[in-house]
Amino acid sequence: MFDVIVIGAGPAGSSVAREIAQGGWRVALLERGEYPGQRNICGGGIEGADVEEIGLPDGLIHKRITRREHHFPWGVTTITMPHVTTLRRELDRWLTEQAVAVGAELFIQTQARAVVRKSTGKVEVTVVEWATRREITHYARLVVFADGPNTLAPRSGNLGFVRAPTSAAVGLVYELDWPDTPLDHYQVHFGARISPWGYIWVFPKRDLLNVGITILPSRGSSRQLEARLRAFIEGRPDLRERPIVRRAGAHVPVIPAARIYDDSMLAVGDAAGMVEALTEAGIANGVAGGRLAGWVACEALAAGDFSASFLARYQERWQATPRYRMIRFQSRLTRALLPFSCLDENLYAKLMQILLVGGQMSRWQKLRLLAYPLFHARRSR
Repeated sequence: MFDVIVIGAGPAGSSVAREIAQGGWRVALLERGEYPGQRNICGGGIEGADVEEIGLPDGLIHKRITRREHHFPWGVTTITMPHVTTLRRELDRWLTEQAVAVGAELFIQTQARAVVRKSTGKVEVTVVEWATRREITHYARLVVFADGPNTLAPRSGNLGFVRAPTSAAVGLVYELDWPDTPLDHYQVHFGARISPWGYIWVFPKRDLLNVGITILPSRGSSRQLEARLRAFIEGRPDLRERPIVRRAGAHVPVIPAARIYDDSMLAVGDAAGMVEALTEAGIANGVAGGRLAGWVACEALAAGDFSASFLARYQERWQATPRYRMIRFQSRLTRALLPFSCLDENLYAKLMQILLVGGQMSRWQKLRLLAYPLFHARRSR
């Protein structure tokens, strides 16, 4: 029997497991893939401040980014900001190794199928080991769901992200082979022809370009998503001949979970909706939320109390953070303005320019922008 079972070895899950293992408790970390990070969709961009917080080693940094280009139908804006790019599969492996190094037990190719809280207070986790096709049952005093937007959490208790057409975007990523790519900045493309409510990004790595797109299901189908991404690549002479070495798709939460705890259960990362609805940033939020969940789990283990009333402190502390407040702000803004996108097909692009560089724009520039295409918005820098 384990003290804690963590389902999912992404940034959030590995961060939880590391904190619990460091506390001296027995923790199992379940990963359905052959290795952590095998099944992810992510641009792999991390802000400079978050690099410090995560403790990302230099060996995992592919490119140091100092500027980001925003391409809008009415022009291009450029902002200066410290960022880095990394490969998610390398980041996930490293974070998992950090957890294993302090005592977490990693189970790869192991997928949780059912989680049931028993009358004894223990939690029963039924898993499938894909290497042997065996079904096995594990027990723990606490379970942490870090299994992404398709999490088992809502089916197991009163917690976690619930995926619906209005609560999750759809994302698609291509990795293009480009040895020693010279690109040294981000490119982000907005506009109705790119994605009605989403964007296309181009993030450079050492020998790859990560090119991806997101869209809300209510504004376009998965088939349209791929067609738009392929059209974008075909329209770029520097990209169209590059071999596609990896393709991945997934859902991305745009609404935070209403509740991230229950009796003997916690939810973190995408499984808790810890993603910003407009920028869709989630790596650092997942790590921060995972650490917080780990600390609360250790408190519960020390007290021997796994009741919802005790674990509620996790949600209270998370909702007191600036990260959660930004997630909530972007989610509310999305819900408030999305219905008006049927009147203005470039509403998302306008919203993003104001959100990203609004501090550099005068009130008149913002009004001209909102009136586009009646007036051609000036280029903001």
